[in-house]
Amino acid sequence: MKWISEQTPSLERVALVEGGRVVEYHERMRDEIRVGTLLYAKVDRLHPTLEAAFLIATDGTPLYLPINETLETLRRYPDVPTIGQAVQVGQTVLVQVVKEGTAPKQHKVTQNITYGGRYLVYFPYGRRVRFSRKLDLVTQQQLAELIQTSEMEGILYRTEASQAEAGVLEKELFQLRARHEQMLKQDNLEQGESLIVQEAKRLPFVEEACVSNRMEKERLEQLGLRVDRPVLKGRLPEMGHVDRVIEKALEKVVWLDGGAYLLIEEVETMTVIDVNSGKMISVKEQKRTFDQINEAAAGEIMRQLRLRNISGMIAVDFLRGSSKGQTRVTQLLKERAAQETKQIEVYGFTKMGLCELTRQRHGKSLLERSIVQGKPSRIAIHRQLEPKLIEIATYAEAAVVRVPTGELSPLLLQDAPVELLIVEGETGILFTGTKQECEEFIGRQQKQ
Repeated sequence: MKWISEQTPSLERVALVEGGRVVEYHERMRDEIRVGTLLYAKVDRLHPTLEAAFLIATDGTPLYLPINETLETLRRYPDVPTIGQAVQVGQTVLVQVVKEGTAPKQHKVTQNITYGGRYLVYFPYGRRVRFSRKLDLVTQQQLAELIQTSEMEGILYRTEASQAEAGVLEKELFQLRARHEQMLKQDNLEQGESLIVQEAKRLPFVEEACVSNRMEKERLEQLGLRVDRPVLKGRLPEMGHVDRVIEKALEKVVWLDGGAYLLIEEVETMTVIDVNSGKMISVKEQKRTFDQINEAAAGEIMRQLRLRNISGMIAVDFLRGSSKGQTRVTQLLKERAAQETKQIEVYGFTKMGLCELTRQRHGKSLLERSIVQGKPSRIAIHRQLEPKLIEIATYAEAAVVRVPTGELSPLLLQDAPVELLIVEGETGILFTGTKQECEEFIGRQQKQ
């Protein structure tokens, strides 16, 4: 497997490719507050009934700090102080986002901040040593003797730590401590690790990556990956393929080999998937044909769930094949579910012939991120726009860009690869060339 990463002025995009097929995709705006973001915030008010404090970040973002996430609670454990004893109104504190809020809820933050490495997770104020659940007691005791920490510090040994030498672990701990010291000297937020570094830690068995950023290359090599960084102007060639895959993943219809297809409908409460035979029909051996289609559909359904990040309740209407075919499809789904990174429960077929399953929720689906109230979201607009601007920068110095008012990220306006001339309307690039040619184009448009 191989990670492919692309950074534009406003976006971070990462795709996991296996056998030439995109199986997983992640993206985020670079200026958004997200899980893992470190920032300084001022205590705005205390809420004794909720045992929590409400904070305001330097950019005005409201935050929520419960009493059990304060340093004072860590220090006094197992006793729990009041929220008034833990923090005071007007105090500025360093916090880390642990859960993203959705209106009207605020982002949940903690003062027990963490810095993740390949083998260790470092807690500057954690006060205890923890271990991955996959490490046996003998290995835990051996690891506990390798590194010395202060009374205030805490560390968590990842599963991969059992394969590392003491010197490697000490070096990583030194790097994580240095990162914390650097953060204490800053007075603004740190967006944390890049998206590809986070994902590379999550799937340590992936050994390859392709990036265009030098800092990403160095960080991934520290994690033990083989990293290719092509020296070229413009985009990574592989990302063009990813763009086409994501465009198709936003469609309802997914075609299978032979003419059969899936119809994927995401609604607010659940996801419904219908398997259709299309032109792939054999009158003489209909049930056998349906069983073959269902087996092919089962594998593609699991791939689509991961690619689109579909979660929650899922109902699949397979074709009416044989009872043995249903058993085989259920087994295939369970085998694929065991290989997935998110927990999937396969419950089998109901009396109505629907196959029920659930997938662990981890953020919004690709469709939910792309469409808001029937219109393209901010991230979808940038996904459509910025890769094209990088391509244009190889031959033009300016572009006339049409976007809805207020949807462009300040980062793109500051660091766009070409000079942007903005007009109001549906997203698109209307004209490219020199700045003078673009201004003349706008002038002609206004006269019409």
